Amino acid sequence: MYISLVNEIRAENREWINFAKGAAIILVVLYHSSLFLSDFGLAGSTPRLRLLLSYFPMPVFFFIAGLTARRMLTWNLKDLWRRRLLTLLYLYLLWSVIRVVFYLVVPHLRGTERSPTDLFNIVLLPVWPTSSYWFIWALAVFTLLAWLLRKVPVTVQLGLAGAVAVLSTTPGALDLDNVGWDRVAANFIFFIIAVYFPHTVYRLAARVRAWHAVVLVVVYVGLAVALVLLHLSRIPGLILLESAVAVAMGVALATLLVRVKWLNFMNTLGQYSFQIYLLHLFLVASALALLAPFSESFWLQRAGNALPFLLAAIVLVASLYLAKLLRRFSFLWVSPFRKRQTKAGSRRAHQNGDLL
Repeated sequence: MYISLVNEIRAENREWINFAKGAAIILVVLYHSSLFLSDFGLAGSTPRLRLLLSYFPMPVFFFIAGLTARRMLTWNLKDLWRRRLLTLLYLYLLWSVIRVVFYLVVPHLRGTERSPTDLFNIVLLPVWPTSSYWFIWALAVFTLLAWLLRKVPVTVQLGLAGAVAVLSTTPGALDLDNVGWDRVAANFIFFIIAVYFPHTVYRLAARVRAWHAVVLVVVYVGLAVALVLLHLSRIPGLILLESAVAVAMGVALATLLVRVKWLNFMNTLGQYSFQIYLLHLFLVASALALLAPFSESFWLQRAGNALPFLLAAIVLVASLYLAKLLRRFSFLWVSPFRKRQTKAGSRRAHQNGDLL
């Protein structure tokens, strides 16, 4: 019995999860650094790279979030609200308000989107997410959807989620004109797969070999060439397939690279990925405000290709230290409306937001 238990634990090794989250949050910060800098022509040639980055991080985050969400299907509606939905909605509204206050002080320089301080924008936030915190809002929607559909056959759920994902990731097929709703439609499939097949995922991850990762990388690059260079994104399902390969590739690489000691910092980034996600855009926006007066300068224009990477590195480190500094303010990371939890559970919740 003991040997069986040890084998089961080995078969479901989960050390790779934080590594995968660390990789995903790096790409999120790089994506936003390039996005913000591009408004001033300071992103160099990274906008094309930014398109590739969009296929990986969020599907991975939603997939990992789903791996630990299976237990919620056994809760009643009251427990679902108290233990999960209330926390998510609280954090979404809290950080959305913090964002509004932030932009009352720091100028909003992104002319490509409506101002966060726009009253109409603020009023519609509960149902029409327009900020970067749509991710938290989407998790609440995913949680409620999974619970409501829990008695529907899994194959039907997967079929419906897959069909919606294909439509929403095919240009011109299903565009809801809102970042939150569009991403909900595109990513629910990853969340629901992880909800129903977590043990299968862990067992497959434990069996990953180097050649699996190599094949997945080759397939990912090949699809990227088709999507970005050959402009084949209008082929139904191709973007969704790229994201699915990205998730598999991320898991495969994480299971292999988590063993490399000098990459241990990736685990730390993964442990604080939720806090970094919440904080990093404030730092990116502040940096943009500082750089804006010099955006026409020759030296900044010449540094365009390197600037997004440099900014992302600085923001990642600063966000991590800021998250550790603010860790004592638990209301920023965990809903104060939750019942008192054990000391270990509270510490774990403070570390990862109890969401990912």
